[in-house]
Amino acid sequence: MSMPDSETLDGSTPESTPLAAEHGRRLPLSAFTVLAGGDVFESVQGRPPKDGVSRARAWFQAKVSLRAHGAPAELLQRVEGDMVRQLSGNLQLIGRMEAARPVEVDLIPPGLPLAKYGYPRSVSPHAAGLFWDHPEWPRARIALRQDKLGSEPHLVFHELAHAIQGMAFTQEENELIYRTLRRTYRVRARMDEVFALYSEREFIPTVTAHDLRAPGVYGMARQRWNEEHVFTRFVRNLYFPYKPLAGPSSGQGASFFG
Repeated sequence: MSMPDSETLDGSTPESTPLAAEHGRRLPLSAFTVLAGGDVFESVQGRPPKDGVSRARAWFQAKVSLRAHGAPAELLQRVEGDMVRQLSGNLQLIGRMEAARPVEVDLIPPGLPLAKYGYPRSVSPHAAGLFWDHPEWPRARIALRQDKLGSEPHLVFHELAHAIQGMAFTQEENELIYRTLRRTYRVRARMDEVFALYSEREFIPTVTAHDLRAPGVYGMARQRWNEEHVFTRFVRNLYFPYKPLAGPSSGQGASFFG
């Protein structure tokens, strides 16, 4: 990416509509207790919610519009499968996405600029994908380059993570994220990328040498990722509240850097 700390050339970020506070109170996410400095208790012999996949698929069918732009059927199935997988472990998170804005996903043909499909002209020509939103738009939007879906298995998870942060978290919850990351990453665009980078790691644990050498925050955050980070604990509990907490076993502390 020519702008190594953002998917845009000028560092601009989408004007997302945070989740209304009333929905946040109705559908609390235990993961934010980690960032707020409280306790989160592990489930004993936790299991995935039995209706998680069906609920996530119902959300996709009701709230996501997929525009193929000539993409083959297998790519459409891949996008749906990854999005369903990302949400299926947490019914509260699905409920928040059900309450949030609908999403339009464009599968961008190779070689064409995202601006041709209505995305900002400031998008880096090297960006493999993008989440963007604006209050005047009827839907939030995600762009995914067709030719990158095969070589970048984390792409869908990364961009949906941006959508989750932008639409399924309240303003207060996002401030908890920024409070945790600001000392190290400082700029909002970088901090947003760190949440997406830690999210993708939960679904694609294999990191290539190419990923680690990525410029700016992309390579830095992937290199620094650690099982013992508080932020890893937060992200894992967000997507998989039924799994053991990331980091040290009970009785040992964890820090953001490990």
